[in-house]
Amino acid sequence: MGATPKRVQASISSFFKTKPTAAATAEPTAAASAASAIAAEKVEPPASVKKTRSAGASPARPAIKRQRKAETPQSIPVVPTTPEDDQTEADEDEDATDQQLASTTMLFSNLHVQGTHVQVVHRTLHKKYTPLEAQVLDIKAQHPSTLLAVEVGYKYRFFGEDARIASQVLGIMCTQAKNTNFYNASVPAPRLLVHVRRLVLAGFRVGIVRQQETAAVKATGENRSAPFVRQLAEVYTVGTMLEEVGAEEQGRAPWIVSISQQSNGRRTGLVAAQVSTGMLLMDEFGDDAICSEMATRLEHVAPAELLLPAGLARDTRLALAAYCGRPIGAEAPGSPGEEPPLLEHVGRPGPRIARLAPAAAVVSAAEQCARLGIAAAPGILDMPALASAALAQLLAYLAPMGLAQGIMAQGAPEPFHTQAHMLLSQTTLRALDVFGAQQSLFATMDRTCTAPGRRLLRRWVGHPLADLRRLQERVDAVGWLRDRAQGGAGCWAAARAGLARVGVDLDRGLCRILHAQAQPPELLRIMDGFARAARVVGAIEGPELGPGQAQGQGQGQAQGQAQPPGLLAGALRALAARSASVGGLVRGWLAQVDRTQARGGHKPQLFTPASAHHAELRRHHTQIAALTQALDLGAESVGRQLKQPGFAFRSVSGVEYLIDVRRTQAVPGDWLRAGNGTKTHLRYQTPEAVRLLAERERCRADLAAAAARAYAEFLGEIAADGLAELRALVSALATLDALLGLAELAATPGYTQPALSDCPEAHLRLVDAVHPMAAAQQPGYVANSLSLGGGAEAPGPRALVLTGPNAGGKSSLARTAALVAIMAQAGSFVPARQARLSLLDGIHVRMGAHDNILRGESTFMVEMRETAGILRRCTPKSLALLDELGRGTSTHDGAAIAYAVLAQLLEARPMVLFVTHYAHVAAGFARDPRVAAAHMAFVEKPAAAESGAVPEVAFLYRLAEGVSADSFGLNVARIAGLPHSLLVRAQDCAQRMRVDIESRRAAARARALQAAVAKCKQRPT
Repeated sequence: MGATPKRVQASISSFFKTKPTAAATAEPTAAASAASAIAAEKVEPPASVKKTRSAGASPARPAIKRQRKAETPQSIPVVPTTPEDDQTEADEDEDATDQQLASTTMLFSNLHVQGTHVQVVHRTLHKKYTPLEAQVLDIKAQHPSTLLAVEVGYKYRFFGEDARIASQVLGIMCTQAKNTNFYNASVPAPRLLVHVRRLVLAGFRVGIVRQQETAAVKATGENRSAPFVRQLAEVYTVGTMLEEVGAEEQGRAPWIVSISQQSNGRRTGLVAAQVSTGMLLMDEFGDDAICSEMATRLEHVAPAELLLPAGLARDTRLALAAYCGRPIGAEAPGSPGEEPPLLEHVGRPGPRIARLAPAAAVVSAAEQCARLGIAAAPGILDMPALASAALAQLLAYLAPMGLAQGIMAQGAPEPFHTQAHMLLSQTTLRALDVFGAQQSLFATMDRTCTAPGRRLLRRWVGHPLADLRRLQERVDAVGWLRDRAQGGAGCWAAARAGLARVGVDLDRGLCRILHAQAQPPELLRIMDGFARAARVVGAIEGPELGPGQAQGQGQGQAQGQAQPPGLLAGALRALAARSASVGGLVRGWLAQVDRTQARGGHKPQLFTPASAHHAELRRHHTQIAALTQALDLGAESVGRQLKQPGFAFRSVSGVEYLIDVRRTQAVPGDWLRAGNGTKTHLRYQTPEAVRLLAERERCRADLAAAAARAYAEFLGEIAADGLAELRALVSALATLDALLGLAELAATPGYTQPALSDCPEAHLRLVDAVHPMAAAQQPGYVANSLSLGGGAEAPGPRALVLTGPNAGGKSSLARTAALVAIMAQAGSFVPARQARLSLLDGIHVRMGAHDNILRGESTFMVEMRETAGILRRCTPKSLALLDELGRGTSTHDGAAIAYAVLAQLLEARPMVLFVTHYAHVAAGFARDPRVAAAHMAFVEKPAAAESGAVPEVAFLYRLAEGVSADSFGLNVARIAGLPHSLLVRAQDCAQRMRVDIESRRAAARARALQAAVAKCKQRPT
């Protein structure tokens, strides 16, 4: 690489000698301008820098004609670092200069020259703008809440505050060149979507502004001297970005939730959409003062984006603020309902919030479909009013992104919750670690092989069944598969292997096709995935089941094999029926594409003669071939003029059909110079070659446009002809995958099939049960047995008051009971030697301690609110877990509240696990047959009996009858590593407090005895 040009060296020197100043000043430093010029690769090198290079040097980017700003105002000089449209003319020695400047650019690669103040892009009076800036201002005025990436030549550029954000998130340089009005940053076009994804995940709404004409078409058009026409072509947000289907999928896709509400805030409508998979859920519900019902639904779907209308009730906004982790204002701050993107928004917690204008929330879903001109899905008219309004908001939000039609094409929303399922509340999901963490209940149960199966299992776990018939079918199917797998049936192992080979998320692939976003390499992967999915049923129809049994023909009975249970049999029948039709469809689609061209992403050469699109594209190819042939034939004429038999054209730096002659050689006067040549040679093109090349470029542009149209039509044909069949296959495949995953879990040592029943009052009998997540991580986990509830035949306590030492396993035991119940009603085997339980209609948990700053609620206030919710919702078929209730206030108040809450729960008759350190609470119910007392066993070491010694306790982690006399908090403090001197002081203080309390009690008893004696003496004999 050549030496660094002197002018650039001077710029670098001045940059490092100049003290940093605010980039927002009217005249940026010369170094900043130089840095901007180098970073943008648009410096016009002076003659002293230009160097020649011999022909045949290393290749560079193709030459693109540089377009000057003819319409730039005379008062604003043309800035060579920011010419309109980046259309550069690059011959071989310009490429040499680029290579030299690349070394200088590396010096600035880690310098983010950012502005120090907010620079929102908007038009200002008495300020003149370049044509490109004026164009960006117009687009930004229409989309103020969108971060814009503007196509400028072979790069995409950000302006103003958008550039500062891009610099921060993407780690690229942000500069402001001299005589320009805005900061700017740029990314290369081939890497655009990679950078867009990072901006979207940072919480921004990102729009891509594309040039609507190619350079070849523009050069022959009437607007050849005007700026390129640009329009906002695509918009992405975290909830609507359909990411490319990859080889490995995690099964989680972002949700976007739209909320609508009555003016008084008493009822709420909610619609949740998973745009990348096509899943759509809806609900309408009443709520309490803390909006616990809404919080529960948000916790289940964990939305990445929230659509909120103006005028939400204050309680709703406070609940949303608590969920999102940041305040939410009452009204939309911007005209379109959203605030403009600012640098300070980077890294904000919680989901992205889109505030909708009031006009967007006043129509029903059917009316919104009519406004947008899209077909309404069947069942839309039957939706509740508020849920319909929420769907209307969602469709209005998705319409500019081109996603509304695809959402409606996949059907009406499904109910979020039905009476056949148990709805786990937000506090229950969090306290029991059902979702979220790597060691959550769902992660422990997940043995699925496909993304659709993983999502289905997640819904089963989050919405346990409360319908005994359906639940028994699921459990029986899991048990049947486990027995066959343990009996050596290899077909089920082969089926799981076939599921694992599917390799792609078929739901996401279908949505990418439906929204015409799947590119040829991706489409090939999706089609191959469906082909492999269609072959899964072939592994099942083997010697064990018999041919055709998957279709329900009963051939297995003839071989002495029991038929699969109803749920599994239905899934196998659906899988077999759809596999044949889908296999034929996929073969037909694949026959229309060339696999080699599809892997390379070449749309013009994609279709085979079997496709209806081949003929049209072939016509364009023929025109281009004819022009290329005419260009090649021109070599003979040039050879005759130069008297060089066998002459051949040359190509340099992407410029074709060049005539390379010595500078001393005479050439015809109509030949056109092409570039600057070298020291010894000049390069020319004939007028005919220039004309034919321009014509060929136009034909190539027409071919690219025709190929894009043909490919979009091909995707539309796939969606129209096969969407229903493909969806049905994926659904059957997901059911089989989820059942096989649960069967593999059921084969884990120590798991058993639960005995289920449906009784008016809930009961629970567990023998040697373990915590599913803890036992998976700790092989030596201690099992425990537990019995609660029962009917008239086998009466038992409705509540268990559980005491014991700190860290002795009380909370783990309580969680074990709840987690086993969730697993059983999800259709899974459970980690116990024996499990008998009746169906629950709810599991209500009050555990842990946290405050709610955004609602102004203390830890104890949150505790009391959650307890109030449990008291309202509990029924005789519920399970309630309360852990250390009342610890957030004084001992007397806390103990009194704990006693009163337990008494209230006994009247409602749910099963209760009441964990407490208030031993006298248990004593207060000692004679109540509805309450049993137990503690976690321990052994106190002999040294602890000495006066003043810090207690040392060995935990046994086993449930024992009776009440624990002490909680041994100092033992946990010792284990935690508190200083010994502190522990001794605390132990001394504790003993003095005990003596003081005992003396007070003794004095009170003495006074009572004296009063009784005095009263007896006053009685007449």
